[in-house]
Amino acid sequence: MERIVAALELKTTDDIVEVGPGLGALTVELASRVRAVVGIEIDPACVRALALSLRDHPRVRIVEANVLQTPVGDFLPAPYRVAGNIPYSLTGALFTHLLEQPRAPERIDVLVQQEVAERIVAPPGGWSLATLGVRVYGQPELVLRVPHGAFFPPPRVDSALVRIIPDPDPAFPRAELPGFFRFVTPFFQARRKQLPFVLSRKLGVSGAEARARLAVIDIDPARRPETLSLDEWRRFFKSERGR
Repeated sequence: MERIVAALELKTTDDIVEVGPGLGALTVELASRVRAVVGIEIDPACVRALALSLRDHPRVRIVEANVLQTPVGDFLPAPYRVAGNIPYSLTGALFTHLLEQPRAPERIDVLVQQEVAERIVAPPGGWSLATLGVRVYGQPELVLRVPHGAFFPPPRVDSALVRIIPDPDPAFPRAELPGFFRFVTPFFQARRKQLPFVLSRKLGVSGAEARARLAVIDIDPARRPETLSLDEWRRFFKSERGR
């Protein structure tokens, strides 16, 4: 906990949205260091427990809600930050939800499964759809690793603290983002397949035509979706959208 709190680099002027405060171990640390904390917790039992454990912390407000259905940017004035030890099954959806907020956080620091963290910060070669989604909006960094034995009860996997600094503007105009993610999703559903395989299935063109389209934009047809960089995805999307 001390290492995590130190890595958050908290200031007394920070306003923090905490995702999934649980029983409040991190919440108490945040409350003593920042200006305001809003904890979003879906478990009613935890909400009741937090009301007791945080009764001496007037700067904390707990909201009982599903964070994926909550406009987190509405609770605090800008700029605000997001922190938390999140349910690992929500990682991809949560990153997308936070980064798509009309008023996105200025910084996100969350504990995720270590394998997921390593993929999010990796260079092209082993990207997932979540990796690409994060890179569209900002820059990720793996800050520290947390072994499973640091938790009680210990999970089966190790964890890592990931930091994301959203860019002032995403890599595409916001109006184009839904179309971009609709375009790339089928490729990552078959990310071990070569690009022409998905392109031909998606658009109904022949394998030869798919390979020719990729060659025109200087992308090797033998490559797989997980190997493309953000710039290559941008080039690919714009080429196909223009047809």
